Amino acid sequence: MKNILIVSHGAALGGSPISALNIARFIDKNLFNPILVYGEDGPIVKLAKKEGFKTYIIKKRGLLSIPMMIDFYKLLKKENIDLIHLNTFTSYYKYPAIVAKLLNKKVVWFVRENPEEKRCVRLAKYINKYSDKIVTVSYDTANHMYYANKDKLMTIHNGINLDFCENIKEPYKKLKLDGKYEYITTIASIEKRKGIIELIESFNLVKEKIPQNIKLLIVGKDRTQKQEYLQKVKETIKRNNLENRVILYGESKNIKEIMSISKIFVLNAYWEGLSRVLLEAMICSKPILASKNGGNKEQVFDTINGYTFEAGNIKELSEKLLKILNDDLEILGNNSKKLAIEKFDIKDTTTKIENLYKSLL
Repeated sequence: MKNILIVSHGAALGGSPISALNIARFIDKNLFNPILVYGEDGPIVKLAKKEGFKTYIIKKRGLLSIPMMIDFYKLLKKENIDLIHLNTFTSYYKYPAIVAKLLNKKVVWFVRENPEEKRCVRLAKYINKYSDKIVTVSYDTANHMYYANKDKLMTIHNGINLDFCENIKEPYKKLKLDGKYEYITTIASIEKRKGIIELIESFNLVKEKIPQNIKLLIVGKDRTQKQEYLQKVKETIKRNNLENRVILYGESKNIKEIMSISKIFVLNAYWEGLSRVLLEAMICSKPILASKNGGNKEQVFDTINGYTFEAGNIKELSEKLLKILNDDLEILGNNSKKLAIEKFDIKDTTTKIENLYKSLL
């Protein structure tokens, strides 16, 4: 059995930390022993420990992050790590990557961010020098990694548990939402990159054409300390007199229940690697509106399981809102689930990760 150290800098209830935990959950335990490291404490750490995974916290700290690297050195030696899996592409990961190479350990480095952002481009020399494989979660991401060593580059999509939407009981009661309403839903962190304000403005443009029993449900939180974007969201709702039509729900663990009560799902992100929440919407048979940015177009296909639009184009999104509401939502939703089963079964995507590990060990 090989010991795999899965590293995630974040520990919030977000896509990347959940993806790291899912790898540990579904990997073949007869072949691999997953050990988790997080760069901070948070709800995912608590969940991982509850599920019985050996879990560590190593924070970025000290002069040149030397104390942090010493912690990783000790951990790799203590747990006899064979391969280190770096789960996203931020500066945190260059330090365990350097340590792994000093100890002659294999490194798989996943890219879930926009690779053309300056902070990612600055890491180009590190990901090329210290990784054995560079793995993007969408073909779109791979196409934009112009600086990556092409011999190391490959794509493995994120996956979804096909049982995700089963055993849902009394969702309205659990969520404390009124069952007499229907919901157009987005689940995203409250930040500019997710286009929350533009979504509200789009809804406002067509609110008179949308039945009064349909509300816009926004699930997520502003994780910044100042929460300036959240304040702008609230101001947008108030300015457009949408207090009775838009619900700022906050963060929730009850994603499958939220999906179950949603009429359609919307994601107005300016960039996504391969969206976990879109996969959740798909397996829950939801019709989807999604921006064309990033990997979204590998999940949502016009007239098949929903419609795509240019991120931030308020007029186009408002038109697509009306269009999808007048379409056959059952057919679109069924196609979403079919696509999830055929292309994104987490058992299949995990097998690809296992095969990658085997090829390096």
